[in-house]
Amino acid sequence: MINIKWILLGVMPVALMGCGTKSLLVNGGEAVVVSQVEAGGHKMMVMQPGERTQLRFVSHKQCDFSGAPSIDDTTIVLNVAAAFTKDVTSMDVCGDHVVGGEFIKGYYDETATGHMLIINNKVKILPNNLLEQSIQEAVAGKGYLFQQCLIVEDGRGVVERIPQAIRDRKAHIIYRAACVMNDGSFAIVQGGEPMFCGEFIDALVAMGARQALYLDMGTWAWGWVRPKGDSTQELSEHFFNTRFQSNWFIFTYP
Repeated sequence: MINIKWILLGVMPVALMGCGTKSLLVNGGEAVVVSQVEAGGHKMMVMQPGERTQLRFVSHKQCDFSGAPSIDDTTIVLNVAAAFTKDVTSMDVCGDHVVGGEFIKGYYDETATGHMLIINNKVKILPNNLLEQSIQEAVAGKGYLFQQCLIVEDGRGVVERIPQAIRDRKAHIIYRAACVMNDGSFAIVQGGEPMFCGEFIDALVAMGARQALYLDMGTWAWGWVRPKGDSTQELSEHFFNTRFQSNWFIFTYP
């Protein structure tokens, strides 16, 4: 049985599951619910959308792009970097992607082993052998899709899918991932403390992540969350490379 300690920052009903973990299903009346969890011996921060919260992927390559998400936009209750950005000159986005049904060509990266598909606010995280089909579905359904490293697949962690340059770092750093949990709920999970990438992935599995997609971090990691839609909490230092972020995953709330 997995031993998980929950420290709640907001109202977050939980129920014991048969496997011994706790459900991540949240109160739909909240804009975004933030909680602190201990899993695999590490502190983790869990951010979940409420039922009315809308999930969107935004790319600076889309035709109607009007600028990076603004921390002053109170309708945005969560903003994080999504796919890798190639460099600070081209600001090309890793992998072909879809924004509101618009297909956008991205650069090829062998580390993009999975993708997130959002249609009608329903999230799927899938391996890239299903990418072509998912792109067609996203375009037809006016949905969203982006590619990244699939670091948990069917409940199994695959640390080798994180780029070697990141795995080789000797210093502990903060990690973040988009997760579909065993109970079917969706969450953005961020390490609450520095750790090695293998430790982070093990903690995701211990929490009950069924599928997990790595999100761009390092000096591209800046973002924010507004628990219950009010006070703003920054999720990382505002690094120099923040200005070169090329794409974002956001939660919006009316």
